[in-house]
Amino acid sequence: MASDVRRPSFASQLGIAARVVVAMIIRETRTRFGRNRFGFIWIFIEPMAYVVFVISVRSFIEHRIPFGQNLLLFILSGILTFRMFSAIASRGLGAISGNKALLAYPPVKPVDVIVARTVLETIVMFIVWTIFYSLLAIVSEDKIIINYPRFAEAVGALCFLSFGVATFNAVAASLFATYERLWGIFRFPLLLLSGVFYVPNLMPAAMREVIKWNPVLHCVEWVRTAVYLTYDPMLDKSYIFVVGSLFLVTGLLLERAYRHRIMA
Repeated sequence: MASDVRRPSFASQLGIAARVVVAMIIRETRTRFGRNRFGFIWIFIEPMAYVVFVISVRSFIEHRIPFGQNLLLFILSGILTFRMFSAIASRGLGAISGNKALLAYPPVKPVDVIVARTVLETIVMFIVWTIFYSLLAIVSEDKIIINYPRFAEAVGALCFLSFGVATFNAVAASLFATYERLWGIFRFPLLLLSGVFYVPNLMPAAMREVIKWNPVLHCVEWVRTAVYLTYDPMLDKSYIFVVGSLFLVTGLLLERAYRHRIMA
């Protein structure tokens, strides 16, 4: 006798996933900011202190501006791009391992937790970008973003790359205990290779051959084409999406293959 039980439609499954993600975002927000009254303020103070430190060191070492007339704009366009990538990718490390109790519920999938953390971190970093760029516009009395559509495209590509790496990080961290430490060690060299403090196309040919493999550098270059009129970038837009897709697909395949081990 044929079964009367019908499989949920794709639309209903998508609706359930959306509700789960929204609930996870609310939970992540309360967990991250609700316990400490200064938690929400700290997310702005910490990057501000970081940027001030970086600019101070950069100015102390060399007074020459790498490009343009504004050192703040050059550094901010690089450091905020890198920081957004680092923040989203790093938040993915504990997405699965820190929410195993919730993953015991059938509607909650590992990717839901990763998406929730990515969305929350993207919102936070968007607020940070808005504050910093607004303050810079007030101080410099000049237009900061020259091409808004290009800027939106660059940030969208950055978010996709960050989500792909965050997905891979979440699975890798739940499978290998030492992965989180390796990621912490890897972040600083990645910063140096991302073109935050220099113009990549002005570097020696041997160095350009090395740094061109860093997808974050291409994100930084894309952002700078939106804040400068005459900037000559080392930019391969398709490379960002290829690398982001490879990390995303690899992370999803590993999660599927080792789900029993991840959920244990």
